[in-house]
Amino acid sequence: MLRFLALSLAVCSATLAQDVPDNAELSIKDLMLTRITTASNTLWGVEDPQSDAEWQVFDDAALELISDFERIRSGGSGSNDKEWASKDSWQKYIDEEITALDAAREAIKTRNMDKLWEANDALYTPCETCHIEFNPGVISDNQ
Repeated sequence: MLRFLALSLAVCSATLAQDVPDNAELSIKDLMLTRITTASNTLWGVEDPQSDAEWQVFDDAALELISDFERIRSGGSGSNDKEWASKDSWQKYIDEEITALDAAREAIKTRNMDKLWEANDALYTPCETCHIEFNPGVISDNQ
């Protein structure tokens, strides 16, 4: 039952995250709220997918995150977005996030939960350190 609820939430989250058009000019904050947080939570919420369809939900979330991180690489429409994107550390965090997401996709492709959890852990670190540097008001659920 718990697995069903987690998968249902993941499917709903992935669907909701797609409601923002890819060509919309958004602030980084808006993109975080409407897409990145939802897709990240879907990926971090993985438990024990069994079917190809269940695995696909997580691959879709990883693909969405890669697209969204590439999208914010150059900033967004927010007042600080272009300045943030001009920082070397911003680019480093995005590179680390995409590397972790590539590892997550490989783990998903090979159906390797241990590697997927490792990739999820690797994704968490640059996300958290980026928030600390660029948006210290964001508090993670783990604090």
